[in-house]
Amino acid sequence: MTEVNEATAVYGWSPTIPDEFDGQLRIDLPEGFEISEEWWEDLFESNRHVRIDLLPTRELRARMVSTEGSLITTMINFQLIQWILESGSGVALESAAAYDLPQGFRKYPDGAWLSAGNMPPDPRPWRKKYDIVPDLIFEVRSPGQSVRQQQEKMVEWIEGGVRLGWLIDPFERKVWIYLGNGEVEELDDPTELSGEDVCSGLVIDMSRVWD
Repeated sequence: MTEVNEATAVYGWSPTIPDEFDGQLRIDLPEGFEISEEWWEDLFESNRHVRIDLLPTRELRARMVSTEGSLITTMINFQLIQWILESGSGVALESAAAYDLPQGFRKYPDGAWLSAGNMPPDPRPWRKKYDIVPDLIFEVRSPGQSVRQQQEKMVEWIEGGVRLGWLIDPFERKVWIYLGNGEVEELDDPTELSGEDVCSGLVIDMSRVWD
């Protein structure tokens, strides 16, 4: 179990998050407990084995980090960065960056792209939290999560203002494309993913991702 005694002593409360669990773990915040940026940073640093979202219902939602997801995220971000260097457009960020969505979520995607016009006015030194919404996000299904759970998260992103989202299932080799207008397209073993009109000219070679 993750050691939380010190954090509890400092902040008055901290969740106990198991070293391993299946699916999603939801934890209610105590009544009256106020989250500080220092508390959130300590929670993040002491639980690097999970991704933790803050829900509008004052719940924490945790999921395990997977090696498979990390590999796929790296390959997609590699191609994203290549496209950025060639087109000179925006920036790619990985899973350490959080975003505060308008409906009250704090969420961590596996990867994201922000257009140049959507960048913070003073992005350096880099912060781990952004009060902006990414243009593109992608999520990779981990072994302990169901497709339904991941699809619910994708809807949250789109409702929060994300213009394009990819839900990638490496086990079934499927991808769901989520568009800003609410449309969803399911692709079976796609050979490539398009940036649509959000990331014009971006093409992700999925053969480098699956294999």
